[in-house]
Amino acid sequence: MTASIFSAAFLASQYFQLVLGYSPFGTGLRFLPWTATPVAVAPLAGMLSDRVGRRPVMVLGLLLQGAGLGWIALIATGGTSYVQLVVPLVVAGVGISMALAATPAAAMGAVAPRDMGRASGATNTLQRFGGVFGIAVASAVFAANGHLGSAAGFTAGFRPALAAVAGLSVLGAMSALAVSRGRTPEAVPVVHSAAA
Repeated sequence: MTASIFSAAFLASQYFQLVLGYSPFGTGLRFLPWTATPVAVAPLAGMLSDRVGRRPVMVLGLLLQGAGLGWIALIATGGTSYVQLVVPLVVAGVGISMALAATPAAAMGAVAPRDMGRASGATNTLQRFGGVFGIAVASAVFAANGHLGSAAGFTAGFRPALAAVAGLSVLGAMSALAVSRGRTPEAVPVVHSAAA
């Protein structure tokens, strides 16, 4: 999840500035269909994951993120208009919002209460590693196919690199299939009142 989202943001911010010609501030504003979706979607995804389980929400979310990023990789050129990018950005945003809501709950639900601190630390460490790993993969794919010297050179590297990032999201969805329902609540001893 984090390998995909961190590297997608890394690549897309450069594409918006170097190829489409937006300022850093303009790029940030145009990212809002992607980055603002957690405000609306994450709470709903959290409630949905409480009802249907973490696994389906994580799998669907990561597949949606992969689809949105793959869509952008297919249509990205020097002449792509921002309007063409809005729907795939929303699709990717909805997807990551779902995964962001369900993943921590799945990690914490997989361990006994006494192990939650360690599980939280491991989850945070893996998220940081995922971001670094994703950017390394995206950079390697970019460098093998394009360069920073021109808009055309950047686009030549951006498209396969973003497709690889979309593939990381799909790999995340496949790994989410292994998520279990979580621990069962520990039995609470029943205390009978003497008055009863």
